[in-house]
Amino acid sequence: KVYDLLESSGIDVPRHVYMSRDGYVSTGTGDGNGEGGDIIEHDDYIEINGVVIHKPFVEKPVDADDHDIAIYYPTSAGGGCKKLFRKVGDRSSEFYPMINDIRRDGSYIYEEFVETQGTDVKMYTVGPDYGHAEARKSPTVDGKVERNSDGKEVRFPVILSLREKEIARRIVIVFKQQVCGFDLLRVQ
Repeated sequence: KVYDLLESSGIDVPRHVYMSRDGYVSTGTGDGNGEGGDIIEHDDYIEINGVVIHKPFVEKPVDADDHDIAIYYPTSAGGGCKKLFRKVGDRSSEFYPMINDIRRDGSYIYEEFVETQGTDVKMYTVGPDYGHAEARKSPTVDGKVERNSDGKEVRFPVILSLREKEIARRIVIVFKQQVCGFDLLRVQ
């Protein structure tokens, strides 16, 4: 429902499609929505209910609390799969060159991979009028968490654009969360 709320608030999300195996049906604009349906897997793309998503693409569980996320790469880039996870020590992702097939258990969102030049922007808000943002190295780069001499993850303050501030305000309002954190994808 996160994507549905974002879209209803005029916040851009990557092009995506749902594969529901547990009754979840989106009310958003994701293509090919619906329970069951057809999924056809090719070397460099998948097709769900007639909608094609080319690799690289991101596979996310529909359950927003499940952070078992995978990125699948095309054969032209060597193929394989990068699995992202909550930080464990100095790791936040791991690459598996032999995994090329998507998971067939549970319900997933498949979205086009958005290139962010190797940086993630973490946004934190307190109410609709205050926000703080920090940049860090994306786990998609090499999976290694950069840490300072105190063992803390290296992050840098970010100046937000007016559009990013408006996105933050809308998220606070639509999700009815006075204190929240989320990621912003900055694309060129």
